[in-house]
Amino acid sequence: MPWCEDCDRFFNPNSMPEDGTCPTCGRFLASPVVTEEETKTPWHFWLLFVGVALYLGWRAVEGVFWVAQHV
Repeated sequence: MPWCEDCDRFFNPNSMPEDGTCPTCGRFLASPVVTEEETKTPWHFWLLFVGVALYLGWRAVEGVFWVAQHV
């Protein structure tokens, strides 16, 4: 969290202006906030997501076969 020494206050990066200055005194505190558009989801997250989806799909198929055998 950015700290303004002139104002003696912490600021939430989301509450700061886009240029990274203090809203009260105008002193530069931090780099501009990264927006959601600039943030990318890592490739290994998608790999994990596909693996979990395949696993749960297969377990659902096994569950249907198990129920069919026990009815």
